Amino acid sequence: MVLPPLAIRRTLIAVTVFLLATSILWWSLWSIAAGRYRGVIDGWIESGRAAGYQIDYTDRKLFGFPRHVILRFTNLHWRNADGIDFHTGDIDIGATPWEWQEFNAKFKNYAEINTPLDQDGHSLILAGNEGSAHVTLNEDGYWKLSRMSLSGAKVGRAPDYLFLAEKLKFSAEKPDELPKSHKDTGLTLTGQADNVALPASMPSPFGFGMKNLTMDLRVMGDVPDFRKKSSVETWNKDSGVVEFDNLHMDWGSLILTAKGTMGFDDELQPEGAFSSAIGNQEQVLKALMDNGFIAARQEEMLNSALSLFAKPSKNDDFEGVEVPIAVQLGGLFLGPVKVYSFPEIVWPEAIPVSPAPVSPPAAAPP
Repeated sequence: MVLPPLAIRRTLIAVTVFLLATSILWWSLWSIAAGRYRGVIDGWIESGRAAGYQIDYTDRKLFGFPRHVILRFTNLHWRNADGIDFHTGDIDIGATPWEWQEFNAKFKNYAEINTPLDQDGHSLILAGNEGSAHVTLNEDGYWKLSRMSLSGAKVGRAPDYLFLAEKLKFSAEKPDELPKSHKDTGLTLTGQADNVALPASMPSPFGFGMKNLTMDLRVMGDVPDFRKKSSVETWNKDSGVVEFDNLHMDWGSLILTAKGTMGFDDELQPEGAFSSAIGNQEQVLKALMDNGFIAARQEEMLNSALSLFAKPSKNDDFEGVEVPIAVQLGGLFLGPVKVYSFPEIVWPEAIPVSPAPVSPPAAAPP
């Protein structure tokens, strides 16, 4: 049946009115949610400043209609009372309306987290040209899950960074319940770095470029502050360790997949044991010898050790041999042979950090 022109006109008007009313209603609801969201962020800023944090920015904008609520901060600088400093050129912090436990962020124009390590001005830096992050909060408003990805990443102490990476992804997740003993997981960490560049101060027989580094690990027991000797000592005495569920390296001629346990000895120096599968084992041994990491006179002993301790392994990605790896006495041991020495960890004394100056309240744009 063909509707008469008048009926068609009325139908079009009704649909238009319905869509307009729905849009106005959703805009009103979004505006309410946006106001609540801005109130949540302002509450965090105010409570942080009251606790001695320095929080500054030059501008901010609210947008994201219709599906999200996003606050864009320009030249954001955040520094807590422990001296941990974060700054970025631009960052968008967003959420879905009324879901205030899930937050997403995108940042660009460089972002850096600077964590002080000692009284001499050394600090641990995590930085990138641009990236994204996701945070899930628990019912009490504390973070439960955090994920971050960075491009052009820098990790370590400037200017001689531990490594640079074209891409870096990592996550941290807390358990639902606090660990009751060293047998319970206190923190789960995952990380993946692609196209890694190592500094010239860390000579390696496998070169200064690593195609991939992947780690999945769990910190057992109450998680210590690894910057502080006293905190690590307490954790170590309570049998705290780090369980590596997966460690994978694609590094020059070395292809390695391992799992094991790392901790500290009584002198707070690293020690651990891993079971591993190594690919290209003949090329790995040649690289170690050619670069002076294994003396030529040890070749026969190491080959004998590999024959004795290693057995064939067929990994999903490569064929190789299974070899026990130990970290102890300041070195890395492949079976019974020490193939690498690393410097002793010199733990800094307690860091006396003065509270950050309380910033005057920034004018909140409407």
